[in-house]
Amino acid sequence: MFIAMPRMLAHLARNPRVGMLGQHLWFGRTTLMLSYWRSPEHLQRFASDRDAPHLEPWRRFTRRIGGDGTVGIWHETYQASPGQREVVYVDMPDFGLGGVMGVEPVGRGTATARQRLRRGAEEDSQ
Repeated sequence: MFIAMPRMLAHLARNPRVGMLGQHLWFGRTTLMLSYWRSPEHLQRFASDRDAPHLEPWRRFTRRIGGDGTVGIWHETYQASPGQREVVYVDMPDFGLGGVMGVEPVGRGTATARQRLRRGAEEDSQ
């Protein structure tokens, strides 16, 4: 896993057409990777692509380790429809979804979450 992951991330960074928009890694007792994708289809296409550096390492992992309790895998996929997301940053750099999708300052007409979500839905429907 520790050998395959850097190769996968390098491949994804060199090939933006694959669809990963960005990612964050945290190392510690629990190691986490959070990634943002253009669509669930992009993620699934990458995961099952025989020529990409994911499918074969995943198969090796499941054969050698999968299910023995030594390494846990946590995977969740969410799909956010236009106007159904909000990211707020106060006194910190762009990060997470805002770092990938961009941010706008809060101001007149965007002071509340309701206003921001309504405005986002209106802009995305145009």
